[in-house]
Amino acid sequence: MSGAGEQLGQKKFGFKWNANMNVLVIWLAFVLIITLVQVFSLTPGKFPTMIAPANLANVLSQVSATGIMAMGMALIMIAGGIDLSVGMLTSFVVLYAAKSFRDFGFSFEAALISAVVFAILFEAGMGFIVSRLNVEPFIITLGGMICFRGIALLVVHSQEISMGGAMDPLKTSVIAGVKDPAGLTVNVPPYIFIFIAITVIMWIVMRFSKYGRRVYAVGANRNAAYLAGIDVKNVIFSTYIINGFLVGIAALCLLARVNTAIITVGQNKEIDVIAAAVVGGVALSGGKGSIWGVFIGAILMGAIENGMNILRLNAEWQYVAKGLIIIGAVSAGAIVANMQAKRQLRMKQDASAFVDAAIDNAVKAD
Repeated sequence: MSGAGEQLGQKKFGFKWNANMNVLVIWLAFVLIITLVQVFSLTPGKFPTMIAPANLANVLSQVSATGIMAMGMALIMIAGGIDLSVGMLTSFVVLYAAKSFRDFGFSFEAALISAVVFAILFEAGMGFIVSRLNVEPFIITLGGMICFRGIALLVVHSQEISMGGAMDPLKTSVIAGVKDPAGLTVNVPPYIFIFIAITVIMWIVMRFSKYGRRVYAVGANRNAAYLAGIDVKNVIFSTYIINGFLVGIAALCLLARVNTAIITVGQNKEIDVIAAAVVGGVALSGGKGSIWGVFIGAILMGAIENGMNILRLNAEWQYVAKGLIIIGAVSAGAIVANMQAKRQLRMKQDASAFVDAAIDNAVKAD
């Protein structure tokens, strides 16, 4: 009996593997593979570019906008929804901000703020329809994606608009003149810290607040959440509003990075955003997901593209690699979940056997 009790105790306090570890291991393995390929292909003494601080900072810079949008997408998906319009909404925000600043006579601050407000209003409109009319978010946001593309084209008439350096404060590195062992300049723009700050805030909200628990409850089972007294409609509605705000912020960060507004700036961005959330462990069925998992997932998707560019592989191979890693990450998550379910079942069986044996011993003692 003591052996069974010790076994239960060991299982209880053992290391718990989760979805975040899946993504982290895949990311580290990918970085290691690219680094080893570089080490064996470079001349002796040359530092591998993949792990150079300048390149790591570049990866963070590239994924910041996608990562910020992935936080909003994760919130919607945890609540049981989805948003296919974020890519074209990003294009609209970028084009509207540039057009209003360059041609509409808006001040720089007014242009940026009004662009974010429009993003919130558009998302709120879709969220209102999804939450109040109980229709499929896939269809509504698909319609929104098409609509936003049309609005963006009407605003700029398919033109490119340069910001002329107005966004440089968000682009200029916060550390100047720093070089890494490879001799590359380390560029750390402010929007990297915006990405990290939003991640921390979202983690705190989803992990420790009553609102976060309600979002998880709605995604897991809407009927049960309603019976528990949760305002399901307003929770769903709020996720789209927050997503609109985050898409607006991400679009401005992207505008600061590219410095030119063009309709293609957000094209297919929803694929990377949804992929980052799914790879990060967010379930399409809702009720499950980790903010830090999404953070790692966004970096992983950026590292794939970066690594492929370092190896000078064609863009076609980037799509293949991204697809395989998405499939691998989701499959690995399913395998780990099944293993954990079987382990919990064994623990319950062991506990039941332990209790039955204790009762039998007590009866015999009497």
